[in-house]
Amino acid sequence: MRIRTHLVLMAAAILLPVVLAGGIALDRIREGERQSALRGLRETVRATALLVDREAQGALSALRVLASSQHFETQDLRRFHARASALNQPPDGWTLLLDAEGREVLDTLVPFGTPMPSTGEPGLARQVLSGRQPVVTDLLPGPVSGKLRITINVPVMTGNGTPYVLAQAISVERWQQVALQPAVPEDWIVAVIDRQGRFIARSHMTGALVGKPARPELVAAAAAADAGMIRHFTIEGVESYDAFAHSTLTGWTIAVAAPVASVDATATRALWLAALGMLIALATAAVAAAVFGRRFIQAIDGAGRAAVSLGRGETPREEHSPIREVRVLQAHLRDAGTLLELERHSRQAAEAERARLLESETRARETAQAQVLAKDQFLAMLGHELRTPLAAISGAAALLEADATDRARHLQIIQRQSHHLAHIVNDLLDAGRLMAGKIVLDIHPVNLAECVNHCVQALRASGAASGFELVVRSQEVWVAGDAVRIEQIVNNLINNALKFSPPGAHIQVTVEHDGAAQQAVVCVSDPGAGMAPELLERIFEPFFQGPAPANRTQSGLGIGLALAAQLVALHGGVLGAHSPGPGMGSTFRFAIPSIAAPPVVAAPAAPSSEALGRLVYVEDNTDARQTMAELLRAFGYEVVEVADGASTLPNVLSVDPDVVVLDIGLPDMDGYEVARRLREHPRSRHIPCIALTGYGQSGDKAMAARAGFAAHLVKPVDALELARAIETLLATSTTERG
Repeated sequence: MRIRTHLVLMAAAILLPVVLAGGIALDRIREGERQSALRGLRETVRATALLVDREAQGALSALRVLASSQHFETQDLRRFHARASALNQPPDGWTLLLDAEGREVLDTLVPFGTPMPSTGEPGLARQVLSGRQPVVTDLLPGPVSGKLRITINVPVMTGNGTPYVLAQAISVERWQQVALQPAVPEDWIVAVIDRQGRFIARSHMTGALVGKPARPELVAAAAAADAGMIRHFTIEGVESYDAFAHSTLTGWTIAVAAPVASVDATATRALWLAALGMLIALATAAVAAAVFGRRFIQAIDGAGRAAVSLGRGETPREEHSPIREVRVLQAHLRDAGTLLELERHSRQAAEAERARLLESETRARETAQAQVLAKDQFLAMLGHELRTPLAAISGAAALLEADATDRARHLQIIQRQSHHLAHIVNDLLDAGRLMAGKIVLDIHPVNLAECVNHCVQALRASGAASGFELVVRSQEVWVAGDAVRIEQIVNNLINNALKFSPPGAHIQVTVEHDGAAQQAVVCVSDPGAGMAPELLERIFEPFFQGPAPANRTQSGLGIGLALAAQLVALHGGVLGAHSPGPGMGSTFRFAIPSIAAPPVVAAPAAPSSEALGRLVYVEDNTDARQTMAELLRAFGYEVVEVADGASTLPNVLSVDPDVVVLDIGLPDMDGYEVARRLREHPRSRHIPCIALTGYGQSGDKAMAARAGFAAHLVKPVDALELARAIETLLATSTTERG
């Protein structure tokens, strides 16, 4: 048989099972399209339910914000009315305040002071107050507005213990907007139905059906299952698939109906398209078998002529073939004489590649050696930086033990060097957080001039600037930034100027406002060691240090300027350095976007200093525990010391403290496990706990919160900071009990 006959038989053998399978596939496609349309119906129901839950959750969040209002605590209803009105979304959302009998005390839909109806909803108020949980009502008319609405109600209590119900009223028009957010075909019907089976919102015949009962078969199906689908006739008399689900927060039924004819029409169209495609494929296969058979025969004839030419010792004549494999065969025959040349070129390329790899490996080894040297230099510098303050602390402690006559000076040495150690550790931790991208700024309006002045005053008070003429010229300019991080930037720049300047040097700090660029500009200038151009290019690299001058007593770790540059970048600015040359001083300048001065608000009342109480202090380090316990006793607290985790719960149950201060790194069990045990015991679960740890990243704070800690402090903690945290918890606990 000829090749053309073989190709036709092969095509028939291939296409026969394809045709049989295609018939089955077409039916599957039709059913698949129908199921796909029904899945889209269910997805629309779920999406609408999520939108309803999101709206209800937003209302609950607004109510929680209002419940924490100081005006509500003091029962200043006029200001509370203004605060609630500011959070409302009129005309579709407003705030209600009901007394324990369900009577309206306040309604932001009307001006403050408008007489409220004397009747109320005592059953709703009792349900909310007794259950202590949010309650979402069904569709009800408002006594003040007369509009149909639903209310989301939460129990609240004023500072003197008076119970109220705080409610967010939402109109049916708002629910209509929420239900219609998903894009659906025009003939689909989206509906929100309350627990009594009445329409809250509907995409068709909205005005006529809101507040009216839905189809009984849909209401019955929704009452029997959390989600599902029925086939029935809608109120308009259209046979439809009706998918339904329930809103998690409200308990309402979300239903989406699609006409049966529309769903089946989609599946039928898909069936016809698939059938048409199969017919086109069969016709194409038949034509392709005929055309390609002719080409195969021509290509084989050409290859046969080339083989005959080679057998005669002749160079094959170049013939064009539409088949790629035949063209490749002919090309191989013509190129047989060039194989040795190609082999030689390949060997030369391989030798060049080996030489390149050897050179690359040499450079990599040199880079690794340089990195090892830099690591050794950094570790040596770190050891020097840590040993210097430790030696001063050790010496001052020995002098205190031998001679207590100059106690104040020795204590100042210990405190100053302890702060220096804390600064080294904080810079190392901040550098690590920056490299990991884990520093998050606490953005607030900041008076940059006041911030810089505060930093300079702190340096003068600590004695770090003694022997230098530190001059500040500043004008008021406000920025949106993190005050602590800005002080850290300025402190690093001034300390750098002090380190590289001779005693008695004039160091100038300026704060200016560049009105044209809308930027706040800070400059720190010194007449010190200066920098060469090659040093300026690398001055902000982490751990890079230039040559130390002879008069410099502390070399540093090489991370202060790198940290400052990264913090400036996080504030949306750039830190730059300029120096005329070695021995000619340096100027560091950074600029960040400025903002308008914020409005002046009244300062909050100072925290009370009378919130004293009983503490249990858990710390396995004896010296640290005893020292902090004595400081807390000096503040007026009664302190019970505990040295391990296993003894914590018995001591807490014995003394019934007001606050537990708990170290995380205990020898027998970690502080998280101790906190969980305190939370599990009924007599200690109400006692607030403060976590003390050397880890201060966001993940550590989240872990402490999950374990039940009310506050998280990072070691080394200042006694005043710990006392403020204890005082805040005592005040909060007193307010909740009140």
